[in-house]
Formats: sequence, C-alpha cells, structure tokens
Amino acid sequence: MNITVDKITKNDAPRVAQIEKECFSVPFTEDDISSYIESPIWHFLVARNEEGVIGYISFTIILDECQIVNVAVSQGARCRGIGSLLLDHFLSYVKEKGAKSVYLEVRESNSAAIMLYEKFNFSRSGISKNHYTKPTENALLMSLML
Repeated sequence: MNITVDKITKNDAPRVAQIEKECFSVPFTEDDISSYIESPIWHFLVARNEEGVIGYISFTIILDECQIVNVAVSQGARCRGIGSLLLDHFLSYVKEKGAKSVYLEVRESNSAAIMLYEKFNFSRSGISKNHYTKPTENALLMSLML
C-alpha cells in the first residue's frame, strides 16, 4: 500500500468532508473546509493511497503557535499507521514554518488518539470541562514544545 502525504487541494474538500462525517459528531461541512483552504492561518495535510484521500490533519498556525484542529482517518484505513504518518509529516511541516509549540484538545474517552499523541511526546496539560457536545464530554488538553 503506497501512501503519500501532501497539502490539500480544493478537489480534496468533498472527501475530507466525508471523512469528517465518519469521524466526528459535529463535522465541518465541505463549504467550511473549502473556506479554510483559502485562509492563510489554516493548513491541511492529506494522506492518499491509490484510491484517494484516506486521512488528514487540519491545524492552524499563528505566529509560532500551532493548534491541531482535527486528525482523522477513514474507517476502512484505520490501524495501519496513517495517523502516525500524518503526525510525523505535520511535525516536520510546522517546524519548517517556525512553530515553537503545538496544542490540541481531545475527547477524554478517545484513548487511541491520546496514545498516538503521547507516542509523539505530547504532554497532558489540563482539562476543558464539557468542551464537546453530542455527547457532552470533557476535553483533555495536550501540548508539545518543539
């Protein structure tokens, strides 16, 4: 299985929106994603195989601070190291852009994501009470100094 990671294109927005619907209870729409692609602070890296986009990471960079918004892998492509591949490319990308710190929120119940972030040396830095809806849940705040 040949997987590449590169920057998103406008043509990727429908597939990224589809993966959003698979993975999140309050997903971004295709229109949201298309508008974020145009923003100078938003960035997306997508993982592709021969069939197309199978995962992505979205994030913002403001000055030297980066905020991971979403990391998602399509249901049929999970447990193949794609999340790790995306995070590896993401870290190289943001370091190149001058980021000094990375922050994120993750559902407290999302143990697979928490383990992935900890594998990349993210630290638990706090709790945001009732951060998520559908269902209501706390967010674990995590950070990484680059």
